[in-house]
Amino acid sequence: DIKVEQAGGDNSYTVGELFSKAEELDGKTVRVRGKVVKYNANIMGRHWLHIQDGTGEPMENTHDLVVTTRSEIQNPDVLTVEGVVAANKDFGAGYKYVVIVEEASVVE
Repeated sequence: DIKVEQAGGDNSYTVGELFSKAEELDGKTVRVRGKVVKYNANIMGRHWLHIQDGTGEPMENTHDLVVTTRSEIQNPDVLTVEGVVAANKDFGAGYKYVVIVEEASVVE
């Protein structure tokens, strides 16, 4: 059971909100806070994080947000990141995301 307090700021959203508002937030900078549940370093020139905050629906796969960053992540646990939302992003080879936050930086 993951429960993470939402980040502060006007552009702050929960993981669940980013999935439900993906189209309207496409291209906008957002802030999100969550627990890093998966971390893959140096793939396609960036690090890939899967973060969860306890919102969204696991049965609809809207609880796990993918974030890409070039920031070095020393101890991936609970992080606040800020990056640009991309809705319906397709990298090819079966890697398609309803919502992804790209070019994120760690803000905490």
